[in-house]
Amino acid sequence: MAKKNDGFLKSTKREFKKITWPTKNETLNYSLLVIIVSVITGLLIWLLDIVFGNILGLMM
Repeated sequence: MAKKNDGFLKSTKREFKKITWPTKNETLNYSLLVIIVSVITGLLIWLLDIVFGNILGLMM
């Protein structure tokens, strides 16, 4: 059992060395992109809610 865990840990350490971590600038850019897309999506949903609410209000 100990040998299995030892091999697993070595394998995990080896795989971790292969990871290409994003730079601080890349992380900032991706974070800003996510925030911008989230705000735009929220605004579109809000606008559609108002439009459909008004349409339903006219029908009643």
